[in-house]
Amino acid sequence: MLLCTFSEATRLPLADVGTEIKQLQSAHGFVITARAEEQFYISNNLPENLRLTFQSINPRRLDEDLLEVLCSQAEKRILESAMLEDFIAQVYTAFENSHFADLVLVRRPQEKFFEYAKNKRQVLLELKRMWARDWRFNHVLERLDKTGKIGLDARAIYILGRQL
Repeated sequence: MLLCTFSEATRLPLADVGTEIKQLQSAHGFVITARAEEQFYISNNLPENLRLTFQSINPRRLDEDLLEVLCSQAEKRILESAMLEDFIAQVYTAFENSHFADLVLVRRPQEKFFEYAKNKRQVLLELKRMWARDWRFNHVLERLDKTGKIGLDARAIYILGRQL
C-alpha cells in the first residue's frame, strides 16, 4: 500500500507508516507510506545511481568537500526524478477526498521539520523535497557518523490538515 488514511495505517507495520500512527489514528489526512518512497527510488533506478555517485567516498577518511558536492548532485537527482502517474493519481485522489479546509502540513514521523502545502500539486512537490532533503550534506554526514553508511531506509510522510 502506497498511501492510506491514518486509521487504515494502524493495521500496517510501523516501518511502513511511522511510529506516531497510534496517536494520529483519528487525525485528518493521510499517510504516504515508506513503500511509496521505495517505489520512487526503484522506478528511477536511484539506488544504483546514488551508489555510483557516492562510490568514491571513504567513510574512514572522509573528504567533506567532495561529500558536499556529491550530496548536491544527489539532491538534484532526486528532485529531477519522475513520480509514477499511478502514484500521482492516488495522491491527488486522497487530497481531494480529504476536503482540507486550508494549508496542510507535510512531515516525517518523529521529525520537527515540516512544510506546508496549499494544494495537491504542492503536496507532491513537498514530498519530493522531503525525499531530496535526506541527501543534504548535514543529513548524509549524520548518517555516516551514526551508521558508517550513506544510504537510508525509506520512511513514511504524513499529510495533515483540518477538515472543511
